[in-house]
Amino acid sequence: MEWKDVSPEEAAQNKYYGVGGWLLCFYAVAVIGFVGSFLRLFNVAAVKQSFDGQYGIVLGLSVIQGLLHLPFLILAAKKDPLMPKAAISAYWFRISLSAIAALVVGPEKLLQQVLVGVIYVALLQQYFNKSKRVNVTYRHRVPAG
Repeated sequence: MEWKDVSPEEAAQNKYYGVGGWLLCFYAVAVIGFVGSFLRLFNVAAVKQSFDGQYGIVLGLSVIQGLLHLPFLILAAKKDPLMPKAAISAYWFRISLSAIAALVVGPEKLLQQVLVGVIYVALLQQYFNKSKRVNVTYRHRVPAG
């Protein structure tokens, strides 16, 4: 799709401007992921049982992964133009950390998380690239023609 740059003021007048539609669904998933990452801290016994001696690594990873949702959550709400690149970068970094942790903890324990993460971020990245809402709200451009 061809895009035409517009001023931020013109973008704000467009019907696709703002956080809504599928972007709101992705935002809700990020909120759930953020909260879920920290809930693991309240269930240390289960983490210890599942990950034996490496539970400290898993708990630390969980906190870092939770924090890596923040670029998307904060910048999307602020309608900051940095949101698409910052969010995707943070999510790919999050997956990289999971893959490294899988090597330490054992691939069978975190491989599913890594695979789901890769699929999710690939879909999110495609959505960010093609979405009218993301292009209008964060890149200040509208479909040409």
